[in-house]
Amino acid sequence: MKQNSKEWLLPPTDQWLTIWGGFVLLLILAVTNFILSLFTNLTGTPWIYCYFSGLAIAITGASLIFYAKLPLYRQRRFFTFGPRALPIQRRPFYRWGYRCAIIGIIMLACLLLSM
Repeated sequence: MKQNSKEWLLPPTDQWLTIWGGFVLLLILAVTNFILSLFTNLTGTPWIYCYFSGLAIAITGASLIFYAKLPLYRQRRFFTFGPRALPIQRRPFYRWGYRCAIIGIIMLACLLLSM
């Protein structure tokens, strides 16, 4: 079987699970531990800063989604899902809006750990 040098091949499943899987799992556990310890120890002024930054990121995401869907709202199409109905120029705003909204919601949900 001839292999093209331009193709990127995944390693075999057993190698992925034994070598890379353990490394990725260890990395995920370390990052999760850091984030949880960061949010569980927040009190006072840092908590307020984190709350307002999460809220600002979520509001920015919602406003980007609104800006992306504005042409559809002008056409009185209020219930469309996904970027397919959007003009091509507005699709990046839609995607970034959802990314920002998800990050802001995750930040605000993590603040519940400090209560």
